[in-house]
Amino acid sequence: MTAEFESLAHTMAANAGRAGLRVHVLPYPLESRPESEVRGIAREHWPRLVATLGATGDATE
Repeated sequence: MTAEFESLAHTMAANAGRAGLRVHVLPYPLESRPESEVRGIAREHWPRLVATLGATGDATE
């Protein structure tokens, strides 16, 4: 989710009995940024997002 909704995500997870749910936070806002900047953010965050999801190995495969 984006930083704007981080608190809500943690609250919803806790209310669902998943207080320890891992989340990955992207910068906010994204929709008003140029496409090239959003693509850069995606490239920067990809490895950490994959790790947050618990995946291992080469994420490009």
